[in-house]
Amino acid sequence: MLDQKGRHADAQRYYLTALKIAPEEPSILSNLGLSYALAKNLREAESTLRRAAAHTPVDPRVRQNLALVVGLQGRFSEAESIARADLPPEEAAANAAYLRQMLARRKDLHETTRSARADVN
Repeated sequence: MLDQKGRHADAQRYYLTALKIAPEEPSILSNLGLSYALAKNLREAESTLRRAAAHTPVDPRVRQNLALVVGLQGRFSEAESIARADLPPEEAAANAAYLRQMLARRKDLHETTRSARADVN
């Protein structure tokens, strides 16, 4: 709920406290990893989601969230490989392609915005 309100630091403190009670609990690690991702701390998100995915059995949602975070960092082949553990190859490839397109559009938008600001100055 805190993450939904944009209060990522508060949510992360909550998850870290929960991990003191239940160390290495995959569901808590997964939520913490997603909180880091929402806060745009992708390296910490990846590290935390990898910890969650190291537990067996692995919840497929944890692995798909890990694939998403890896893809958001531009490592599309690796993201697709992670996603294939739970998805058909075509779906994993489509997800990686979608991430690639989304990031390319975001980059184009950022460059256009930056160029427009430079023109104004």
